[in-house]
Amino acid sequence: MNQPIQEHHDDEEIQMMTFHDELRQWKKELKFINRELQFLSKLLDSRLVRKAKANEEDGSYVLTSLEQMLQKNKDFLFQLIQFKNESEKIRECEDMQCETYFLNEHILFKKKYVSHIAQIQNIKDIIFNFFEKSLH
Repeated sequence: MNQPIQEHHDDEEIQMMTFHDELRQWKKELKFINRELQFLSKLLDSRLVRKAKANEEDGSYVLTSLEQMLQKNKDFLFQLIQFKNESEKIRECEDMQCETYFLNEHILFKKKYVSHIAQIQNIKDIIFNFFEKSLH
């Protein structure tokens, strides 16, 4: 958490702090993933891979899949930014129903985030397998 929990913070405040810290962390991770995927894309398209014993068809498939995932990650980052901006409205809530709505939305978005990260891990696994086969 960016700010330490103090004795005067109640459960609701702690939950809000956690909520906002998670959003900041997810944004940071997605930005790094963009950088990572761009690097892997350049690596796949480099002379190094072409000089290796890489199957061109496999390489094209992996590169296309990677570029699609990069676009998907950029789109997801945009969705996260929109969600973060929308979630700021929780500060305006005057009742539990309103707060519950935003907290439930956060839980749903978290599930989408975890699924998105799993998809990225899958594509990276495919890329690593491609490199293992190609660089022997």
